[in-house]
Amino acid sequence: MAIVELQNVKYSIPTQSQSEFTILKDINLQVNSGEFHIITGPSGSGKTTLLQIISTILHQSSGVRILFSNKIDVESPKDDLYAIRSKIGYLLQAPYLPLTLKVREIIELQCSLSGVGCLTAEKRAMELLTKLEIDQFSENLPSKLSGGEKQRVALATILAQNVDLLLLDEPTGSLDYENSLILWDLIKKMTDSKITIIAVTHDKEISESADFSHMLDYGIIKQL
Repeated sequence: MAIVELQNVKYSIPTQSQSEFTILKDINLQVNSGEFHIITGPSGSGKTTLLQIISTILHQSSGVRILFSNKIDVESPKDDLYAIRSKIGYLLQAPYLPLTLKVREIIELQCSLSGVGCLTAEKRAMELLTKLEIDQFSENLPSKLSGGEKQRVALATILAQNVDLLLLDEPTGSLDYENSLILWDLIKKMTDSKITIIAVTHDKEISESADFSHMLDYGIIKQL
């Protein structure tokens, strides 16, 4: 089943000269359920813009975007957008974590917001923290965590939502080499749980472990 289908998608923004600056020119991409896709490319090539279109943060200027078998554009009803967005998790390069909550409480809160009871939320939170190898920090405040540990907590908050599609925007961009390896290894293991992953990164080494690798440059995407 196709989770994401982009057909001839273009994205442009107006300029002061009343002309357009085109960021994405003619994007064609299909991502099926359970697949792991990596998108590499130089800075300014449009990788984040592409993720934001897939996540519905942005709407394409032209072309067709189909998410979970639903055609989505700027005129789509808000209820359809909300339903799609509830299935998508988006991990930023520098995530925000509530500073006054312990790690365990942050995950439990997100679990509860997803509609489960308190006891289930507690159990689910510890399962996620164990899976991401940060259960030893469950009683810590975010200020006591390293950059890599914070990123794993942020990832746990997303997984607590039971999303079907995980979008990763340079998830290791602010991490050192060792923490980058740890996070990518954990991300690769998630493919066993049938979650669909699309990640953009400058790290070409990780491309070899993905099901599909793409290069985005000058607004055009090509499969490697």
